[in-house]
Amino acid sequence: MPSDTEFNLFTSLRYDPLLLTSEENSQPWLNYVSPSPFYMLIYHRDRMLEAAQHFDFHAVVEKLQDGKKLHEELLKEVKGYIEKGGKDEPLKLRILFDKTGIMTLDFLPLPPVPLTALYPSSLSPPNQPLERHPANTEPLSPTPQTASNPESPECVFRLDTAPTPSTPFTLLKTTYRDFYDQSRKRALPTNPLGQAYTEVLLYNEVSELTEGTMTSLYLYRGGRWVTPPVGVPAGEFNSSTLKTGPDGNENADEGESRKPFAGRWGHSVRSAKVGAGGQRGTSRRWALKKGFCMEEPVSVDTVKVGEGAWVSNGVRGFQFGRVVE
Repeated sequence: MPSDTEFNLFTSLRYDPLLLTSEENSQPWLNYVSPSPFYMLIYHRDRMLEAAQHFDFHAVVEKLQDGKKLHEELLKEVKGYIEKGGKDEPLKLRILFDKTGIMTLDFLPLPPVPLTALYPSSLSPPNQPLERHPANTEPLSPTPQTASNPESPECVFRLDTAPTPSTPFTLLKTTYRDFYDQSRKRALPTNPLGQAYTEVLLYNEVSELTEGTMTSLYLYRGGRWVTPPVGVPAGEFNSSTLKTGPDGNENADEGESRKPFAGRWGHSVRSAKVGAGGQRGTSRRWALKKGFCMEEPVSVDTVKVGEGAWVSNGVRGFQFGRVVE
């Protein structure tokens, strides 16, 4: 593992003038200022703050206390980018903090997407009827269909060929990302649309899905959409703690990090365990809040070639795709 001087904390979020027209993006639990061109800024700030607390980046903790000031600082940086010749268009903002609290930003132009990709009305497969899962014995209640959109082409997903051990670095977003690079080298599916439309599905030491290399995962199980539980970043991560709790106690209560944010990232149905081990996704948090999915472990042996799934992140929103060999 790297030392605290060998990595920075970061998050990547979407700046998009189109978001100024979004009623959902203006909700007070998603942004400090309304309307805002930043996609779920409060959730990004929360995620960075939790990582700063866990890794003892005290100066970053202090800097992130004032969310409105963070909004103003980011907006000032975007305006400076535009004044220097950049376009006022969708941008990926990669926000990095070092341990002294210094913030740096990288800007990358993004292709436009419709608001329905950033804030979908459901997570149902486009233009497909829902099918009953063999484990579901309850009456099937269809959810609303999300219309297929030519601006949001399907992604392709491939299951990784080896497990990714769970550590605080798989739960909290830092620049230490070697394990993601290794996964993509092992199992990257081919897609003529490019890297943004390809994803590898990661799993942990006990063969449960955790996340994608760049996204949160949603799979249809038991008549509903489920997302792997994230767990907590404290303690030791290995096959034993994944089966029990962070202290080895089977009756242990699953908590948050040092300063709790109750309900922030969802509550695992395996409440006495540390969760699967994936990132605390911002768009995933929104999907849980909206009731579009629930947390549930997903075994790798249930993943089938050809099945449809959703992925999401804080830059491109929600994308539908299919598992390939």
